[in-house]
Amino acid sequence: MIRIALVINLMAGRDIRRLVAHASLTSATDKLLAARRILAGVAAVPGVGVLMVDDWEGIGRGLSQEYPAVVELVAQETAPPGPDQRTTAWVRSLEWAGAQVILLVGGDGTQRNAAEAVPKVPLLAVAGGTNNVACWVGDETVAGYSAARWAANRPPLADTATQAKLLHIQSEREPEQVALIDVALVRQRVTGALAVWNARDVVALALAVADPVRPGLSNLGGMIAPVSPEDDFGLVLAVESGEGRPAAVASVLAPGLMRSFQVKSVERMWFGQTVTWAPEQGGTLALDGERTIVLAPDEGVRLALRRDGPWFLDPDRILLAEERVAR
Repeated sequence: MIRIALVINLMAGRDIRRLVAHASLTSATDKLLAARRILAGVAAVPGVGVLMVDDWEGIGRGLSQEYPAVVELVAQETAPPGPDQRTTAWVRSLEWAGAQVILLVGGDGTQRNAAEAVPKVPLLAVAGGTNNVACWVGDETVAGYSAARWAANRPPLADTATQAKLLHIQSEREPEQVALIDVALVRQRVTGALAVWNARDVVALALAVADPVRPGLSNLGGMIAPVSPEDDFGLVLAVESGEGRPAAVASVLAPGLMRSFQVKSVERMWFGQTVTWAPEQGGTLALDGERTIVLAPDEGVRLALRRDGPWFLDPDRILLAEERVAR
């Protein structure tokens, strides 16, 4: 049997941005319904099964009992670490178990954690978080069906997917980390509630993608100079510098949450280029919307943009490619 994998991040879409904005929390029931829609799409393709981790929340076990002919469980080797590390560990386990495609339901943070696993198989990112710039936002049934069709027919990746750009972040005290969409330099030297929702907190932004129509920090760059996942460059923005006369730019940080940023400068960030930040007062780096790395005063951090991330499948391109072949 051909196998694809399904990862559900139950914590996605439940951060503080949804409490300070006009957005509802994404419940476990919502995620379960999304999983059922994905499995309905997969089940329509003969000979394709789904691998799921036997997670402690019981989602995988429950779906394996509901869809015994489709879902196969993969045992957890160790007790689950934190939510971020859990997604990374699950992607590695599922790929090792033989998955040819991995579907992930979550937001940009979930997809970043999957990228940290350095998977060799393609991913299909299904929107399920607060910020979903890295994700496909169509119906989950189509996502499951197209992933199964891709695994069954294996068309060329170049025709059906895009290799992601990654922002590589190297601080003086932490191992290298990556971000898929954005890195923000934030004033506070604490991670706090992780998410960034106050425009006055942001000092600088590095963007692999600048999307004007989806919420998130990348929306700010998208309002000025949009950058697509296919473009071989990114953006660097200086925000609220205090020098000159910065221009105010309205941006959508989260559903229903509009904020104005004082933008000092905008420059393209090219592959091979290194951007260095060394905030005099220190601060925090938010990776794909979540504060992750704390910087001491004057601690330097280097950022580089490369196209060395996972391949992300696009259901539209998969199904349209099949239609062209049929003709």
